[in-house]
Amino acid sequence: MKILLVDDEVDFITTLSERLSLRNYDIRIATSAIEAMSLIYSYSPHLVILDIKMPEVNGIEFLKLIKKINPSIEVIMLTAYGNMNYVEEAMKNGVIEYIIKPIDIKELIIKVERVREKLQKEGGL
Repeated sequence: MKILLVDDEVDFITTLSERLSLRNYDIRIATSAIEAMSLIYSYSPHLVILDIKMPEVNGIEFLKLIKKINPSIEVIMLTAYGNMNYVEEAMKNGVIEYIIKPIDIKELIIKVERVREKLQKEGGL
């Protein structure tokens, strides 16, 4: 499964990439929306793990753009904010799961595996 990680916190995203790579996922990282958009087209991820707060663009707006480009791309939203308004808006716009930072890697792996299983059942992998 191809996963794109999008977060402006370089140390965090690098560590997360390493942890997921150890589990044999094909990982790419982007630290900006511009970089991520390029990878949406060139890499064609099955799953995007997206931070809700980024400098150039709000994660919700970026989520909407991802879904407009390719509705079959699944999105897990990361948020450091327990604000349920963000979570509700993300869910309305197609987020399959969300995780509150600091993340528990085991929880993330469980959610990523759920997405993989869903895609396999639907023939998307």
